[in-house]
Amino acid sequence: MHYSKFNGHDFFGHSLKLARLLNGLTLAEVANTIGTSRQYIHQLETGSRNPTTEQLGTLAQCLRVKNEFFYVIPTGILDDTSVHFRSNRAAKQSSRIHAKANVALFIRLIDVLSNYVDFPELNFPSEDNFSTSADIERIAENTRKHWGLGLGPIDNITQVVECAGAITTTFSGVSHDVDALSSVIKRPVIVRNDAKNSSSRLRFDIAHELGHIIMHEDILTGCKKTEMEANRFASAFLLPRSSFAKEFPVGDRMNWKALSALKKRWGTSKAALLYRARQLGLLTESKYKGHTTTLKKYEAKKEKDDYLIAFEKSELIPDAIQNYMKFYSKNVNDLLNELHVDYSLLNQILDVDILSFKAFEQESNVISITSFGVNN
Repeated sequence: MHYSKFNGHDFFGHSLKLARLLNGLTLAEVANTIGTSRQYIHQLETGSRNPTTEQLGTLAQCLRVKNEFFYVIPTGILDDTSVHFRSNRAAKQSSRIHAKANVALFIRLIDVLSNYVDFPELNFPSEDNFSTSADIERIAENTRKHWGLGLGPIDNITQVVECAGAITTTFSGVSHDVDALSSVIKRPVIVRNDAKNSSSRLRFDIAHELGHIIMHEDILTGCKKTEMEANRFASAFLLPRSSFAKEFPVGDRMNWKALSALKKRWGTSKAALLYRARQLGLLTESKYKGHTTTLKKYEAKKEKDDYLIAFEKSELIPDAIQNYMKFYSKNVNDLLNELHVDYSLLNQILDVDILSFKAFEQESNVISITSFGVNN
């Protein structure tokens, strides 16, 4: 007998596909768990068939979700124009699909928490009138002006974008060839990859994704042109030309000690500092190549003084979870039940262990978030 309804709701094949992709499994691998064919699982995902009651339980256990997960109405479609990837050009399609599935679950988490807390109002400028590098420099400067950032170093870029209404997180288990990504469905989401252990590169990734959000709304990205535009924005946003040009050490020989001091001050890698200096004509092409060759020779992929820059973590989601528990007497299991997932699946889309919030279940004095309030 087929199990086609759950509390009056229909089985959604899209949710089965999402669960499968979250686990990084193929149709054939899922089919093996319930003793059916690849074609049968495909029919379930396309909605032409429904699973039996027994199959439903086995699928849920295999995919680390609860039965109810398959009966949640899909809230958004992650098409190619709604997700911007910062990734290796050789990144596998499967890596991108897995990352998009994680974004879809993260959006479900935001939707659940939105029933209990008010996230910041969206405050992002939008620009679509640009064609030159000078235009992008202007857009980056106008973005700083829009947020009242001045022209000095940005202490915490994660806080900047979250105060403007974006929500950031770090995904675990996503292939290293996907550096970062962003999406705009209901509100901007920026994701970093925890496989990258450089704090300065993570900051640049956020600025890069910010460039996509501001300049490339509803535009298919990933080509050389859009990536170069986002990189130019990130450089200009993190290192404003008027301020940076005054501080960069210009001379016949590179002052590496001074460059390291600039790295600490501006929160960007030495590679990014050299790249920006070349953009602004502070270094000739030959000197730029020579300095980058020296940098790669002695510091390889990870710069030795990365410890100078603190790692930034998302704040909105952890604070939202704390307030979900504090003001509504909820616990970790309540959240997992509302999302209909196992804790290990939820941990894939957070940069903090969800089980660490169990400490707040017994505490009465939880620090309240200041960036957004609780719904009445």
